[in-house]
Amino acid sequence: MELWGVQIIGVLLAILLSPFYVGIAQTVKARMQGRRGPSLWLGYYVLKKLWGKETTAPEYSSWIFQVAPTVSLSALTVIALFIPWGGRVPASWPHDALTVFFLLALERFWVGLAGLDAAGTFGGLGASRIATLGSGIEPAMFAVFGLLWYLTGGTVITPIMPQWWAHPLHMLPWGLAVLGYALVAIAELGRLPADNPDTHLELTMMHEATILEYNGRLLAQSQAAVAIKFTSIIALGWVWLGPNLASPWLNLLLRLIELTLSSMFLGVIESLVVKLRYFRLSTYLGIAMGMGMLAVYLVAFQGGK
Repeated sequence: MELWGVQIIGVLLAILLSPFYVGIAQTVKARMQGRRGPSLWLGYYVLKKLWGKETTAPEYSSWIFQVAPTVSLSALTVIALFIPWGGRVPASWPHDALTVFFLLALERFWVGLAGLDAAGTFGGLGASRIATLGSGIEPAMFAVFGLLWYLTGGTVITPIMPQWWAHPLHMLPWGLAVLGYALVAIAELGRLPADNPDTHLELTMMHEATILEYNGRLLAQSQAAVAIKFTSIIALGWVWLGPNLASPWLNLLLRLIELTLSSMFLGVIESLVVKLRYFRLSTYLGIAMGMGMLAVYLVAFQGGK
């Protein structure tokens, strides 16, 4: 019963605190650039304000435009359910990485579809770029998770920290896989240097271009989905980055601290790097995929599991 309580509370905290973690990244980024920056609670204020506004839709849009934010938010909420917030999950609780990848692809598909359905120039531009970026993110994600699957013999999301501590020769492959995941996570979250979440310039925006036509509650759902995705993707990396403590409650507290530090780190990184040119993103994701493949090869070459 303890694991059930930790898992449920962890999911609720991840959802409720997601705008706060995004606010941390934005505030640190602003301070690094010499600006005061927004309030840490701005995300909650924006969601409350948008939820109370009237919702309208473009003239030529269909039901797809109306449904897409709900599908996106639902898919990302389910991903938050799959993450073992206490270091492990209760018996029979679903936590398969392949399902997480499918839900991420489903969310990306509907966001792009909604951008096309709005029949706007910017929506089509953003949808095209998201689809192209996703075609590189998915194989890179499979590659960096290949080490986890090779060591554990399955596709469930379980920490591999005890294994690489027990086998010092695995530390180099593990480090490569973690670095590769970090690169993929930045691209999946639409952060610099892959994308700039703060701009609406037509030459640079991707995800923002697909939601330009949204307003009211539909825009609030889209913004909430982005925030939940932010916390879930980062937490997924920390699950197998570790450490994994004996107490599930301590693991939950540690995950929340790690999310805070990661949000601050992202704010620092985004202040030091610039956005890559769109045609350079294939090289960026290719490096991440190569790190994952090299990690699996090194483990196999060093004597298996």
